[in-house]
Amino acid sequence: MSAGPLVASGIGILLLVVTAYILIGGTLTTTEVMVEAQNNLAAYQETRMRTAIMIQNTTLKNTALQIEVKNTGSEPIVDIPSIDVYIQSNGLPDYVPYNTDGLHWISAGIAPDEIHPGTLDPGETLTLTVTFSEGDRPVWVQVVTPNGVSSSAYVTTAGG
Repeated sequence: MSAGPLVASGIGILLLVVTAYILIGGTLTTTEVMVEAQNNLAAYQETRMRTAIMIQNTTLKNTALQIEVKNTGSEPIVDIPSIDVYIQSNGLPDYVPYNTDGLHWISAGIAPDEIHPGTLDPGETLTLTVTFSEGDRPVWVQVVTPNGVSSSAYVTTAGG
């Protein structure tokens, strides 16, 4: 009996073990990625559940609309420029971008802003100023947080 079949069997078994190791390693890596994604999704959903905002007041002054948005949830809103604002005027809704030319919105401040300056903490009120074109008087506004929680209101207050 020669050593050829014995060596070939040994190499075959070694290849099977290496193949199994690679497949199991790939499966474990894929499982880890899926578990991490599931954990991130759960954390995101928990954050979203703790987020709540309410538009408290709207004031029109010439071509500016001031919106007071109160954080009524228990989660701070950190990325203020990522807030989305939509207004409806002339029967059509418009997306209002942050701090650009033309139709845009800017932050006019947070009150009180004692804890975590620049972050809309629970209980604080953010004042947004939307600048719009003459003749495009908004009748409705919606504010959406970066994690998708929104509040809307009709524009009812006219200022001087």
